[in-house]
Amino acid sequence: MSIKQYSLRSRLLTTATLVLFIFLSLMGLVLDRAFKGSTEQAVAERLLIQIYGLLSVTDLNEAELQLPEALQEPRFNYPGSGLYGLVYDEDGREIWQSPSAIDLTFDASEQHGLIHDLRPGVDRFGRVTSTLDEVYFFSSYRVLWQISSEIQNPYTFVVVETMVPFKSEVNEFRNSLWGWLLGMMLILILLQAVVMNWGLSPLKQVANDLKSIEDGERETLDGDYPAEIEGVTRNLNLLLATERQQREKYRTTLADLAHSLKTPLAILSGLSRDVPLKVEIDEQIARMNQIVAYQLERAVVRSSGLIKNAIAVKPVVQKLVDAMNKVYANKQVVISTDVTEQNFFGDERDLMELLGNLIDNACKYGSGKVSLKVSRDASTQHLLFEVEDNGLGIPKGKRDGVLSRGMRLDSQEAGQGIGLAVVVEIVARYNGEIQISDAQLGGARISVSFPV
Repeated sequence: MSIKQYSLRSRLLTTATLVLFIFLSLMGLVLDRAFKGSTEQAVAERLLIQIYGLLSVTDLNEAELQLPEALQEPRFNYPGSGLYGLVYDEDGREIWQSPSAIDLTFDASEQHGLIHDLRPGVDRFGRVTSTLDEVYFFSSYRVLWQISSEIQNPYTFVVVETMVPFKSEVNEFRNSLWGWLLGMMLILILLQAVVMNWGLSPLKQVANDLKSIEDGERETLDGDYPAEIEGVTRNLNLLLATERQQREKYRTTLADLAHSLKTPLAILSGLSRDVPLKVEIDEQIARMNQIVAYQLERAVVRSSGLIKNAIAVKPVVQKLVDAMNKVYANKQVVISTDVTEQNFFGDERDLMELLGNLIDNACKYGSGKVSLKVSRDASTQHLLFEVEDNGLGIPKGKRDGVLSRGMRLDSQEAGQGIGLAVVVEIVARYNGEIQISDAQLGGARISVSFPV
């Protein structure tokens, strides 16, 4: 069993959605990284400004730096505020800390990273970890303080800030960013679905037009199609026209063949009257007529194409019943019908051949009563034909053999004739089903159903 391929619309939509997802994901990552970098740069600039603020309030008192007890930035004045100020001398000793940094301590390696190899007038920005394993941003700036005309002492000003506001801002941006990107992706997917549905609508129109041709509602693809598929529809129209011509050629040729064989057979039948083996010759002539009729019908059935017409069933049934009443007038066969208003989608001659053979067999092998019912199956909506008779019926052991496709003419069971073989061929041509069962009248019931 082969796996059904995805539809073209599903393939395109899936591919476009995948590309869109990858693109928006990459764009989200780029924007997230850019925002994180710009926010971090803003923190560095803000901390450097805080260092400049500390420098602006620093005084020299007896060769020592002195900063006010209360600073202008309020967070420097309260322990645990998240903003801390530190000053180191050239030997790396801490000579001042803001009131907020009373509980802030670093081990030697971390402190070394704050001030090591820092040139005067150059700032350093990075991350530092406290002894409590908390990570902070820091900014360091070294200055040369003029003690006297000949003495300059280097000092390093350090401002440390907690990363909580930074992380909060980044997380808020990420939530907003990915929320907008997700919403945008859903909107774009819907737009893509609408655009693809509109773009592929001509293909759906072609499929609907082909179904109309198959149902006999039109003969050609004459819609207003885009240039990309106009060549396909033109070739399909050419193929349909060729198929019609070929079918008519087959029918004409077969009709000529039937007419050509009719006269020689009639002559042989007339000459056999004066021949001692008249019965045997008549039997073989009748058999030849059957073979010719069967092979001609098989050729017509196989040559029928995709073109189907909506054929009203009721008038065809009435014609056949009238004809059978004349043929079997001496047998006084009573044919009852129950036919609803239904349409058979196909060739009218196929329908007449199908019903004609079924009714003829019922009249021939029944005992005077025949029933024909035409309806629509309630569960499958298939067109259903049921023909019954009150004859001897068909034994269950022989039903499969009667319905076997491809059975040779000379292997037909006696009493079943050539007609049922033709019926099987027609049913197979229209993808229908045929079943044989016991009839309520006592004989055989043959049921034929066709998908609509």
